[in-house]
Amino acid sequence: MVDVGTQGTRALAAHTDWAATATGAADQWPAALLAAWDLALDSLVPTALLVGPRRVLLYNDAFAERLGTRHPAAFGCPAQEVLPELWSESHLGGLIDRVLTDGDPFLDADSRVGHLPVGAPETSGVPLLGHHLRTASAVRDGAGAVVAALHVVVETSSSHDRARAVAELATALGTAVTVDDVCKVVLREAVTAFGARTAGICLPSPGPGGWRIARRHRIEDLSPDEERLPLIWSEVPDDLAETVSWAVDEGEVHRSGSGELVVVPLEARAIRAAVVGFREATPLPPSLGTVLSAFTDLVAEALGRAVVYDAERSTAELLQRTLLPPNLPQSDAVSVAARYEPVSEGTVAGGDFYDSFFLPDGRLALVIGDVVGRGVMAATVMGQVRAAVRGAALANSRPEAVMGALDRVVWDLDALWPASLPLGTTRARPGMSFGGELFVTMLYATITPDTGVVEIASAGHPLPALLSGRASRDDGAPRGRLLSMPVGPPLGIAGARPATELVLEVGDMLVAYTDGLLERRGEDLVRGEERLLAVLADVPPSSPRRVAQVVMEAMVPRTGQEDDCAVLTVGRSPAGHRRCSVVVPPMPESVKAARDWARAQLTQWHVDDADQYTIVTGISELITNAVLHAGTESHLTMDLDSGQVSVTVADSGNRGEPLLTGGESMAVRGRGLSLVQAISDAFGSHRTSAGTTVWFEVAVTPAGTTSTLDLPAVGEPVR
Repeated sequence: MVDVGTQGTRALAAHTDWAATATGAADQWPAALLAAWDLALDSLVPTALLVGPRRVLLYNDAFAERLGTRHPAAFGCPAQEVLPELWSESHLGGLIDRVLTDGDPFLDADSRVGHLPVGAPETSGVPLLGHHLRTASAVRDGAGAVVAALHVVVETSSSHDRARAVAELATALGTAVTVDDVCKVVLREAVTAFGARTAGICLPSPGPGGWRIARRHRIEDLSPDEERLPLIWSEVPDDLAETVSWAVDEGEVHRSGSGELVVVPLEARAIRAAVVGFREATPLPPSLGTVLSAFTDLVAEALGRAVVYDAERSTAELLQRTLLPPNLPQSDAVSVAARYEPVSEGTVAGGDFYDSFFLPDGRLALVIGDVVGRGVMAATVMGQVRAAVRGAALANSRPEAVMGALDRVVWDLDALWPASLPLGTTRARPGMSFGGELFVTMLYATITPDTGVVEIASAGHPLPALLSGRASRDDGAPRGRLLSMPVGPPLGIAGARPATELVLEVGDMLVAYTDGLLERRGEDLVRGEERLLAVLADVPPSSPRRVAQVVMEAMVPRTGQEDDCAVLTVGRSPAGHRRCSVVVPPMPESVKAARDWARAQLTQWHVDDADQYTIVTGISELITNAVLHAGTESHLTMDLDSGQVSVTVADSGNRGEPLLTGGESMAVRGRGLSLVQAISDAFGSHRTSAGTTVWFEVAVTPAGTTSTLDLPAVGEPVR
């Protein structure tokens, strides 16, 4: 018989029959809960887990000391019975309940719980008196459900920051699905957790040193646009690579004698990696042991999952790159832009699609649609439908004719695809087709660039919005409104889909989208339409590119997005609109060539010297970023429209490969993009099916008319 009163909590846990408790058998615990429990046991500061609806209390030796004589009887019992004062005498119980029910973390500074009677011995049955900083965050299972609250108690300000980083780490990793996502979380938390001036994460590299590293500096404050960009990787110097290899091979933490360098090995599912902290030359704090354990368990597990996910995603990503158009056609009279965002869980391939192409008679066709379901299957059907749209439009471009032809395509796809690969249901039996459950919503329109005449029809698709320019908007009328037009049945369901005709005036813009832009859990689509119109009412006069970006950023939640969504914007440009474009090779000398080309074009457009300097500076930063970090050619485009110059730099770099740059590349990149954002009137970035696109806009006052200079033609490389 074990005398639990003399045993530590690790031994106590080893002799606990977990299957007889509310937590269930330990071998059935989620991986995140097991990792959090190991973290608590190894922690040097008081750490506890409150598990499940009954708040079963598990804790480490440091926490046991604070319980006094309540330990060991408190172990494995409901926390509300063991520590009633947390719920009856303070607000902490309510905060813990919110963590368990809603997943909301909290940080409560200088809490004072457990009023020790005067003269009472410290072995009394109440927690030790003192000023504590308490923090708790949710521990989630693989499905994202909260299974426990990780509760840490610290007493000093330095330990407070580290404990908060530990408590938030599990929550942050719960939404990180790709290797890039996990590495961003690690870098963000490691700066605080390690007390480091710079944190880095190392992954294997085919380079000579064998390791690549991404860094984040303590002084960096990246904007949301910069946070969304992929990480920048550089080769690890030989001396650091040797230290990293030793730590990973031996499975031991490396600490330099002066405390300037800490290397924590990570290994899970045969994944080799390491977290590196570059610190000031100060002794390592005792609480760092908690941080090391957290990174070893939580980060390694998350990184292992992410590597598997990235491997499975590569096929879907390649598919998506071939199905959505990397570029949309443009003209001096009409501008087109699009944005696509997958669900927040990281799905790359989906059923949402868009397209735009010129018809033989000079009109521009616009398409946006949504195949029921998501994933590779939906994307495959989407690609076939999108290709069929082009074929049908070339045969007969009238909206009714195009959609009638697509009905037959969807019927054929419904009959041909095997039932073992259903889109949105598992009801079909082997050997059957989709059974009529495959359908597609779509909006199809044609626009005559010179006159702005639009013919548009909807097959079960959400109504597009019309963003009116100054010239076509009556006083007091709303700037944005939904088009009033008939909506026919989705493709694959027979029925009439009559076309509506309207005229886009100069400055007007048509904004089409898929239903993922409007949908929210527990909210009807009418409320989503109201939110969209409110966003459009505040959009300043600008380009279709900027409107698409503003709408997507305002409407799509940062987390919890439940469906893919796409936005397609088209607008009529005023007279005098100018556009030029060049291809920039991935060579250092291309930066100067691009600057010279841009300066010559801006001079031709009669842009004054001050505005030229601003625009050329921004171009220099973006081209430098593309040359250093993308490793592929980039497309530089400039537009002059209504006293505004828009610049776009689009690359097709494979961000998964190591990008060989200087050791301080992350800081350089942050400063460069921040500079572009500071000097421009509008700035944005997003991933496309072809790579990454970064753009900015600057208001200018060109005078006079332009003449043709001997400049490279559209698409011609800069030399």
